[in-house]
Amino acid sequence: MTASNWFNLHDFIDRVGASLGGLVYRNSRLFSKSMESVSLREAAAFTEAEVGDFTPGTWHKASANGPAGLFEGAYLVYRWLGPEFPALIYIHGSGEQPYSFSRFSDNSFRKVFTGDFKADVNLILIAASFHETSQGEYIKALGYLNNYVGMLATTAAIVDALAEKLKREGSPSVYVAGFSLGGWVANLHRAFYGENIDRYIPICAGTRPSAVFLESEYRKLTSEAARKKPELFREKLDFEEDFRANRADNCYPLMFRFDRLTELDSQMPAYRGMKVKIIEKGHFTGQQATGEFREHIQSVIGQESGLQGSH
Repeated sequence: MTASNWFNLHDFIDRVGASLGGLVYRNSRLFSKSMESVSLREAAAFTEAEVGDFTPGTWHKASANGPAGLFEGAYLVYRWLGPEFPALIYIHGSGEQPYSFSRFSDNSFRKVFTGDFKADVNLILIAASFHETSQGEYIKALGYLNNYVGMLATTAAIVDALAEKLKREGSPSVYVAGFSLGGWVANLHRAFYGENIDRYIPICAGTRPSAVFLESEYRKLTSEAARKKPELFREKLDFEEDFRANRADNCYPLMFRFDRLTELDSQMPAYRGMKVKIIEKGHFTGQQATGEFREHIQSVIGQESGLQGSH
């Protein structure tokens, strides 16, 4: 099959998927209830979280307070080898079911890490706010822009609190990886915290969330009122300058070439000078490529831990 045929296939699936989403959630468009919100830059810079211990096999609630308000998330210590081991913190994608590990659940952590993941690291999964129930309820919560901002800022603050605690208790290296929503969170942490994480691995994300909601195929899920205020959304959501201000060589993105939701043209400028892995997928076909997620993550952390992996 030629490259052009593959391009058409991935493009077609993304466009159809976004159109179906727009149809299903036509009465619950994103940001249709309220666009009042603090900026993501302000929320991320001044949000602090509290976390508990690292007891494995149980969900720990975590709350964070900041300019966007008080929000709750949670984290699961899926594997605990001991405080002296490296740790990997993972954040799931938008609308996933992080609390469900059934074989039919939409849970990228389960697909990447519960199978053939070859690394002696502690594994911690963070569940973002509004992911306790159904995707429909999640979409309803995102009728309010402030909920989206608060969710991202809270999750980044939980990452920071966990990483700080891990380092304090003796972990030699802490990594953070995330898909889609989780990738935005990883990049947000790098932009506004930038400490206690040795390597960032954002997958299918960047630093311009506004482009997803206003310019990509995903705009079909965004309210008309929001689409009419592009400058407001860029001001509220984008953080490329803050991300670029961190000069550390510690970010290893994975992107999808034919993605029509998190588009390369919109997000790649933030990654200038970085080693970006690009796979020949679209958004929906790419999110099924969890074996390639696993390979990329193992390769990145292997550069430090001694694992062998192809990159």
